[in-house]
Amino acid sequence: METRIHIIGLVVPDLTDTHFAEIARGVSRVLQPKGYTVLISNSEGDAECERQAVNLLLSCSHVDGLILASAQPPEETALFRRIEKHKLPYVLIDRAFPAVEASYVGADDEAIGAMATEHLISRGCRHIAHIRGPETSTAAGRLKGYADALARHGLKAPPAYVESGGSSDSAGYNAMQRLLSVNPRLDGVVCFNDAVAVGAIKAILEAGLEVPYDIEVVGAGNVHYSDILRVPLSTIDLNSSKMGECAASILLRAMEAEEPLPPERVLIPFELVARESSQAVAV
Repeated sequence: METRIHIIGLVVPDLTDTHFAEIARGVSRVLQPKGYTVLISNSEGDAECERQAVNLLLSCSHVDGLILASAQPPEETALFRRIEKHKLPYVLIDRAFPAVEASYVGADDEAIGAMATEHLISRGCRHIAHIRGPETSTAAGRLKGYADALARHGLKAPPAYVESGGSSDSAGYNAMQRLLSVNPRLDGVVCFNDAVAVGAIKAILEAGLEVPYDIEVVGAGNVHYSDILRVPLSTIDLNSSKMGECAASILLRAMEAEEPLPPERVLIPFELVARESSQAVAV
């Protein structure tokens, strides 16, 4: 008799981003003891690459469910309709798609952007820039949180204070260089994630400025090296592993249910981790 293979597909945009690596760890921590093998596909943040990976998984009769941190444009739903047509349980993670009726596990990104900005305001910063992420709900939420926090304190966020920086350190470096060239009064910057913040700090230091005494910096993710950088990085801990565990648990329930379950929406708690890049450590 052929042994039944239990496989879960996990599709993420960037496994070099420790946020998604921690999500994968959390998914595996829940599913592997249940006898599932987790196949991880790295879409490189490319929507077409993701579609090809999902189509391949859908063509495999051994795949029991999917977890996706999707790279599809926010308004695009065709890929999710295809998954639903195959009657395959799936969970969206990290990136929300309001038009899709599927379970979702993520974070309150508006609150994350606001928390990071409020922290810099509490430190006395008044000219705060934002390096935003890619065109996803995650980045849009953090941008809105940033703008809303400034507005609550009567502070301005001119267009020149917001730069697109993607999600990598090189993108953060280039974005920070552009910000410095047109905004000499900047005293703080909220970055989409920790990798972007690392690149921003490099650009600030190369410009002959000091972090945190000239410009204070906050990231998001609390990656493993955040506390051992040249300037230890203040960040928002996203509890990424917990995010993966929760998504896996929801998927397990959906796969084990005899009838389709109503979608669940879970927002994972997060917290500020203040370090030297925002003057958390007196020198």
